[in-house]
Amino acid sequence: MAGGYRAVLARPGALRLILTGLLGRMPQGMSSLVLLLLVRAATHSYALAGAAVGASALASAVCGPLLGRLVDRVGRRAVVAPAAALQACVYFALALLARAHAPGALLILACALSGALIPPISSVVRTLLQRLYGEPALLETAYAVEAAAQELLWIVGPLLASVVVTLASPVVAVALLGVLGAGGVALFLTSPLVSQTRPPKQTGRPHGAALASADLRWLLAPVALMGCALGAVEVGLPSLALHDGSRAASGLLLALWSLGSMLGGVGYGVSLRGSALGSRYVALLCANCLLTLPLLVAGSIPAACACSLLAGLAIAPALSCQYSLVGRTVLDGTEHEAFSWSVSALVSGVAAGSALAGAAIAAAGVHAPFALALTAASLASIASLRFRGRYQAAAHAV
Repeated sequence: MAGGYRAVLARPGALRLILTGLLGRMPQGMSSLVLLLLVRAATHSYALAGAAVGASALASAVCGPLLGRLVDRVGRRAVVAPAAALQACVYFALALLARAHAPGALLILACALSGALIPPISSVVRTLLQRLYGEPALLETAYAVEAAAQELLWIVGPLLASVVVTLASPVVAVALLGVLGAGGVALFLTSPLVSQTRPPKQTGRPHGAALASADLRWLLAPVALMGCALGAVEVGLPSLALHDGSRAASGLLLALWSLGSMLGGVGYGVSLRGSALGSRYVALLCANCLLTLPLLVAGSIPAACACSLLAGLAIAPALSCQYSLVGRTVLDGTEHEAFSWSVSALVSGVAAGSALAGAAIAAAGVHAPFALALTAASLASIASLRFRGRYQAAAHAV
């Protein structure tokens, strides 16, 4: 395995692409917590704070595929750079609005606009990796490196956000998002691989043809429900920390949750995976339910830390299985569209879960988001039963 990583990173420009892509996406790892704390501090409302995070995620789900298709038409630089610049301006405006105690509705609108303008760096990086590695084994290893980098965003991002909020304020933290985003994207665009151009691939299928696959349409249900569970936990963990009087612990809980996901993904990646892909997906979603359950009774920060780590263990394996299922259910020539639909379903679920969790806290207390997460995760497990016993695992090259 170490040899595979060396071979991946030895390709000219690969390490620079991955590292600068990580820097360009750093605001994504920080924004949920920063926006939650910013709107909560400005409005003194968990419901409005949850709605702001949800609005940002929903706007990202709607506009992400549109930005991706625009990249195919006019090129990477022509889309990524303006999106990053406009998003930075929105973050600066949001800081000024919060400082001026603007109405909650205006803050939510600004949060939604910031989500709509997320630069499509992830799709650019994955497309370039696919073109850089022709060998299937090396490409799989390259995607593993990319996945690990993404998990680092959710570990380092919340910790950095909580430090800035604690030492300064949420207003300073949201302004920092603009600085980091613009600077990171500027570095990303200096990568020689990003400058390379290639004509877009013509599939001959009309837009929307991916949804002709009944399996793909059905898969979107458990994907969205799992996203709802994730969104609820994402709001619930920092709210639990704030309720216990520790604003700094909010970032720690989210980081431990992501660390658990990374550890679970590493364990899943090296484990023997001989069962049918669909059965593994069902089992992992069920495991996610069981591992979320202890959060319902976490009554202190130390207990919440342990429960957060535990709750993350099944996330990355389930997402990995999900992407493999998308690959199995997709129709030829609609791969990019199919993956866009799955990402949109997941992020839309996160948006709904975030908004509902904020309202649930106001109505039923600080542990209510975890009850919501458990309900959504249980429904996702039930919806996934369609795939049980299907898609036998292919031989795995080592």
